[in-house]
Amino acid sequence: MTSKMTGRILAAAFFSLTAAGCQGEEQTPVGDSLATQEAKAEQQCIEGFGGIKNCATGRASLARDSKGIAVSGLADVKTDGFSSEFSKATSWNLTADLGGVGAKGQGLTLAARDGAQVVSSIRVGIGAERDQVFFAPSFTGSPGGSAYRMNVYQNGRLVLGQHYQIDYSVGGWWYNLHIGLTRIDIGFKNHTSIDALDPITTGACMWTFRGAPGAFSIDANGKKISGDYIEFIEEIADGAYPYTSFSGIDVKAAASGFNIVGESIVQAK
Repeated sequence: MTSKMTGRILAAAFFSLTAAGCQGEEQTPVGDSLATQEAKAEQQCIEGFGGIKNCATGRASLARDSKGIAVSGLADVKTDGFSSEFSKATSWNLTADLGGVGAKGQGLTLAARDGAQVVSSIRVGIGAERDQVFFAPSFTGSPGGSAYRMNVYQNGRLVLGQHYQIDYSVGGWWYNLHIGLTRIDIGFKNHTSIDALDPITTGACMWTFRGAPGAFSIDANGKKISGDYIEFIEEIADGAYPYTSFSGIDVKAAASGFNIVGESIVQAK
């Protein structure tokens, strides 16, 4: 299930996102054109949880309901979804009820931004089998992209830890994503090292997913390892200068239902 992906496939998988990453000197975004400004002015935006601004993208629409915010019109994972905008943050978390993500075989993607610059992205793709998924993260803190480490937990216990190069995706199975409504927690953060012994570099990007106990299984060299929490941690090469904050998350999906039932950030100091 673990497969090597070429740079061209990766570029397609992440839908040609221009990643300026978790590294290097921050760049000043080029000023928006008049057409872009007009498009933003017409974009549907509402104030969501904790003052976070949620804006519809593509053909999606947002509406408040008894659970939180309903996102509808999710037909194309390349365009349809929402953006969450906020002041500088070091951590973001989304709790959502997803429905029928596997029906169209497209899955969902997430991208973290610092202004207009994409810091990191991840695709949760749908495989040929009805319960098959794959995770394809993209980290940019090292020249040419960063390798990463995947950790899988079950009931708070580490059950699998593996290292992957930049051009690898992680295969597995997540049955509930293919069928009816399922609760999922998704997180992104820029890590801050605790001390000199911390194995994770300050500024390293991290994507996390949490489901019900035994929600998914990961292929570990032909063996299925089940878990309820998975994290993908960027491994930054020596000499890189990672970002330590971000200001937006873009979520896109092809799904029959998507309800935001909680969203929060930890602001950068």
